[in-house]
Amino acid sequence: MIDAPTGIAGVRCLGGVVSVVLLAATLMGCAGISEQTAIAAFVAPGKFDLYTCQDLEDRAKAVRLRQTELEQLMARSAQGPGGEFVNAIAYRNEYLQARGDLQEIAKANTDKQCATKSKWSSQRALF
Repeated sequence: MIDAPTGIAGVRCLGGVVSVVLLAATLMGCAGISEQTAIAAFVAPGKFDLYTCQDLEDRAKAVRLRQTELEQLMARSAQGPGGEFVNAIAYRNEYLQARGDLQEIAKANTDKQCATKSKWSSQRALF
């Protein structure tokens, strides 16, 4: 029969177990955050309010390009062992920020009433 550690060794062992349990609980809590909530956490409201319509269009192109690059990197890394872990650590935050930036750019475009690339649009901005 194995005796449980006593004294300082027992306290250290118990402290290690408690630490592992708390870490696991914390990580499980982070995994439960919805993607929309995470996106909102990464983007400052009104970030693009001072941009002109042309600046918004240029920034949207750059962000879409980076989002595509991140999607490709995430797809490539997901094929290997531990790929989802790598995605969560290396790419997820930047990907969520890019998605949030695109949402804020779209909101700024709407607020400024910028012309959109549509066959139904006259390509004119109101201001």
